[in-house]
Amino acid sequence: MLSGALLTILIFGAVVALVAGQVRFGLREQILRREADALAAVAALQLDTWAAEYGALSVAEVPGALLVTVLQAARYRGVIAVRVFDGRGNLNAADGVVGELPPPEREDWRRVVAGESFARLSPAPAGDLLLVPPEDSGEVLEAWVPLRRPGAAGVAGAAQFWLESGAARRELKGHDRRLWVQALAGWGAGSLVIGLGLAWAFRRLTVMNAQLRARSADLERANRELVLAAKTSALGTVTAHLIHELKNPLAGLELFVAGQAESGREEDGRELAEASALTRRLRTMVNDVVAVLRDEQSAGAFFLPVEEVPQLALTKVHADAGARGVSLEATGAGGVELAGRRANLAVLVLRNLLQNAIEAQPAGGWVRVETRMGERGAVEFRVCDGGVGLPEPVRARLFQPCVSAKPGGSGLGLALSHQLALQAGGSLELERSGAAGTCFRLVLAGEA
Repeated sequence: MLSGALLTILIFGAVVALVAGQVRFGLREQILRREADALAAVAALQLDTWAAEYGALSVAEVPGALLVTVLQAARYRGVIAVRVFDGRGNLNAADGVVGELPPPEREDWRRVVAGESFARLSPAPAGDLLLVPPEDSGEVLEAWVPLRRPGAAGVAGAAQFWLESGAARRELKGHDRRLWVQALAGWGAGSLVIGLGLAWAFRRLTVMNAQLRARSADLERANRELVLAAKTSALGTVTAHLIHELKNPLAGLELFVAGQAESGREEDGRELAEASALTRRLRTMVNDVVAVLRDEQSAGAFFLPVEEVPQLALTKVHADAGARGVSLEATGAGGVELAGRRANLAVLVLRNLLQNAIEAQPAGGWVRVETRMGERGAVEFRVCDGGVGLPEPVRARLFQPCVSAKPGGSGLGLALSHQLALQAGGSLELERSGAAGTCFRLVLAGEA
């Protein structure tokens, strides 16, 4: 923005300087021509006066008449030397000049014979050719004047005057100074107007660009949601139906195992109790997945503050932790929101991790959930406990089903949690496991 404004102001300054230069050239021409026109008017008057005295003879036919006429005109201020030429360009006479000067330039003679009077600032003739040297800097005002009576068709000759240039140069400098001051003032005022106009225009463009980006982001998010809805609606319906069909067999299996545990041997009873607990947990996990699918199909787009995700997971396992004497704790900051689908999947993963940590703790143990913000908008959840850690065989095949460190465990919890983390656009990894306890980390990448 700043570079564009500066470039515009510089271009405007160049235009102002060009226009001022053209005006300055025109003013100088007018001022200098005024001096020549004044001499021409005096010379024409003198020619008319002397013509009455010569009678039938023309002024050009009388020897020295043109010089006398020019000398009368030379009474005009500041004339220091003159040269007179006849109508054919021959030198007729000179006054104030010692020695020979070059003949008139072809262009100068063409202009003066055509009846044009003009003047210019030029260096004084070299050497001591002028009887009266110029007063200042060796520069003189050179004027060419046609010698013609008023109303006459042609010219009788031409005169070349040299005048003191001090007055003319002072007048020219005064005009130059006023012109450049006015040009500078105009450039300053114009630059201010241009700057304010460009600032307003850039501000409007910035606001419009921000609005356009916001609308584009809204459209992009709406498009993602529509695409997601289109992709998951049919799949969600089929999956919900299949999982719903699994609920009744799992419930029947749980009742059957519980009945067998009450009527069998003590060893068989313990095994059947563990099988009952496993089927009960599987049924709970199925119910949770069904709830997530139901939310995606019916609730539409919604967002959940990130600090509420671990709280929801802790609420679901609070009863089991209390029964085992395990303390629960949640720490960390929030401030961002997760899309509803990702939040629900994160709750499922955290619940499974918490449930595993609670079951692995002795009485009086602890489990902690930490929430923190990662790079580029990522969200990290860490589930840590103070247990004895995972055995090496389990760590070697961590997220594979049917691998568990718990008696009667199936290993489905971690395998399912790993898949749920991938579906949420994140990852699940074991951060550490040893004598000081176990810590899993769930990372949800920032949304584009």
